[in-house]
Amino acid sequence: EGEHTLLQAITALKAEGNKHYAAGEYQEAAAVYSKAVRQLPDPEEDDVPPALASQAAVILCNRSATYMHLKKAVAALADAQLAADFDAANWKAHWRTGLALMMMEPRLERSEQAVAAFKRTQDCTTLPESERQNVSQALARAQYRLEQGRDALDMPDMANCVLC
Repeated sequence: EGEHTLLQAITALKAEGNKHYAAGEYQEAAAVYSKAVRQLPDPEEDDVPPALASQAAVILCNRSATYMHLKKAVAALADAQLAADFDAANWKAHWRTGLALMMMEPRLERSEQAVAAFKRTQDCTTLPESERQNVSQALARAQYRLEQGRDALDMPDMANCVLC
């Protein structure tokens, strides 16, 4: 009974957040999604019912997208990663993880993580065929950024190196 009531409550908040998001009201959407997120169980709990875990992942993905619109990459990344903890089969969780990493200042580890996230997105059976090209392009951009970062690494000056 409690699970059903919680599921109804967060589903209603998700719908309200979605209306704000669709209207471009991102601050309001984030606030409403946050009300839902505060009610979510810990994804590490063994007994999170599948329907609740699935809905939790969707809400977190939605708030992640909202944070991206608000230029809050770190918060967007945290939500996307938590969404994947709730539902690893949710392709948008991995997609948004990669996108959030690509929003951040380029660093090798971020580029590596983005490549891995986009590869996980490609591997999701839930990824619609219509999104495959977008994911492939994002993966190519992340791989390019990774290679550019590796190429930019300076080799130490060995001119004064003395071996003992």
